[in-house]
Amino acid sequence: MQTSEKTDGPDCGVAQRFAILRQRLLLERLNEAPEFETHALITRQAHEAALLAWVSPYPLLTFPCLFEERASVATEQARRQARLYWNGLEAATPAHAAWIGRDSKGN
Repeated sequence: MQTSEKTDGPDCGVAQRFAILRQRLLLERLNEAPEFETHALITRQAHEAALLAWVSPYPLLTFPCLFEERASVATEQARRQARLYWNGLEAATPAHAAWIGRDSKGN
């Protein structure tokens, strides 16, 4: 008995290669980013880039460029947020110390 449809078509091969490519590029990028907080942003960007690339005519060619652009933006955004956070802590420390000093004198 033969079936008229073949389950292993070119789309199946492209899908498998696309999944492998996505996983490989994501793991490479996550290994470059030591900050755990950045990993979630990069993973989200990989997912969004994969969705956009998959609907394009050439997903295997489109995904690496899309992912690289999006991952770079996400990494820079995480660095900017961390810088603002740490700068905010440094700026708050002298004011907080002055407030504690004033409060301990009974003012």
